Amino acid sequence: MKEETSNTEQSILKSAEKEFLKKGFSGSKTTEIAKEAGVTHAMLHYYFRTKENLFNKVFEEKAKQLADTFLSRVDESLPFLEKIKCFIEAHFDLLTANPELPLFIYREILTNECGKEICRKTLFPNFRLAISLLDRSLQEEIKKGTVRPVKAEDLMVSAISLNIFVFVANPLIQLFVEEKGEEYHQYMERRKQENVEIILSRLRK
Repeated sequence: MKEETSNTEQSILKSAEKEFLKKGFSGSKTTEIAKEAGVTHAMLHYYFRTKENLFNKVFEEKAKQLADTFLSRVDESLPFLEKIKCFIEAHFDLLTANPELPLFIYREILTNECGKEICRKTLFPNFRLAISLLDRSLQEEIKKGTVRPVKAEDLMVSAISLNIFVFVANPLIQLFVEEKGEEYHQYMERRKQENVEIILSRLRK
């Protein structure tokens, strides 16, 4: 019985994630989420009570994924430039798996007070902690003379911005990048490595 309950909840959450990422909170309907999940609207209400509860659950999970990406890579025990490379690649891979995530987070921060509050509690503190950890390693490398001086927040924002742009601008990019299927996958891999190289070039002496 517990397994069946868990499976139903996960099915609803998966459908809700798809709906919310595509349409945002205001444009999404619980009836469509229930239909996609293969459950009745009454069953969705039974598990999550309100659209707000369901949205918060989805938003918290996506914000946590972003926060974990920032912290897990920046805090790894690796040579500094390798650490930066791994962070950029991990962030890019997360966006590849969730291409609608950047606009979703941005839109909900601007228009949804619940989304803004979740980011205040989940995403922003971890982002600041990641910058603090990055700054500690960065300052050591600057003192040793292995990298050029740069502020940790500028480095982090530059890396994140380069990655996000690829996905926000993807509809435009597809107008002049004709690769599809495996060719498109190869293009995205090249783009990821190009972003890595741009940031590492900024750091290398």
